Amino acid sequence: MIRLDYKIEKWPLKDPFRFAGHTIVELEAMHVTLVDGEHRGQGEGLVPVVFPITMAETETLMKLAQQGINTGGDPQKICASMPAGPGRNALDCALWDLRAKQSGRSVWDLAGLNSEADFIEVDETVGLGQIPEMAAQAKSSAHRVIKVKLDAEHIPERVAAIRSDCPRTELIVDANQSWTVDLLMQHAPALAKLGVKMIEQPVPPEQDHLLEEISCGIPIFADESCHVAADVDRLKSLYDGVNVKLDKTGGLTEALALVTAARAAGMGVMVGCMSGTSLSMAPAFVIGSLADWSDLDGPLMIQNDRVPAMQYEHGKLKKFSPALWG
Repeated sequence: MIRLDYKIEKWPLKDPFRFAGHTIVELEAMHVTLVDGEHRGQGEGLVPVVFPITMAETETLMKLAQQGINTGGDPQKICASMPAGPGRNALDCALWDLRAKQSGRSVWDLAGLNSEADFIEVDETVGLGQIPEMAAQAKSSAHRVIKVKLDAEHIPERVAAIRSDCPRTELIVDANQSWTVDLLMQHAPALAKLGVKMIEQPVPPEQDHLLEEISCGIPIFADESCHVAADVDRLKSLYDGVNVKLDKTGGLTEALALVTAARAAGMGVMVGCMSGTSLSMAPAFVIGSLADWSDLDGPLMIQNDRVPAMQYEHGKLKKFSPALWG
């Protein structure tokens, strides 16, 4: 019989991380372990500050799942019955890891994907801050792609300073729903001239409908507006792509479904994270092998990573070790 154990972990950041409306100094993670005889699978879910769910609520859900699984319930059915979010993400990814360990097959094989990736290119995120500090961080990065966090203040100035110091870097920007449509249309021409390749979630989800009648000349991707595959039908006329995060989808299973739905709708795909340790990056890496952009630099922000940690080299993220996951 499979046994579920869980624990709540805290992972301090190297430095405070700011984005529109929030400052983070520490991550709160739900770590799940599934044990079946000699086989063990693990997964991690991060409670995001941008969505109305707490660790207390996540733990309540996990206690119910633990009670069901540890008394002989079907783990897959119990996982599927949970709402999308970090708790289900931790359990779903632990199930993928356990199945891989039990079968001796790779996650790619289990998911029916054609080939494994040895590495993927990832961006580095520049948090919101003073303009010189943001430019200096971007200049020091070894990554070819930089994601710039913005709010409603000094939009072109921040991007121009980074572009001046990083003339060959590919830039994407993330407003974290802090703009209006008017602000988007006001600054889009300048951002296009600065070579910005994509704008992520410019407006709050309740203003999504205002995007239908506009064209700003830069692809717009949905983040806070897109959680699961069922959201694609509503968003496909409003956004050019989606940001897939496993803490939103509730695991790799739904993340794969979201990628399939987005591609079928002709949308682009980015994979992101709520920061996290390498255990969060490992299943997201699978989505990264299918994505146009990969925003999986979470472990670079924390003081200490999980062991064995995934490895970053010159803007590339190497495939995870099976000792970590999958």
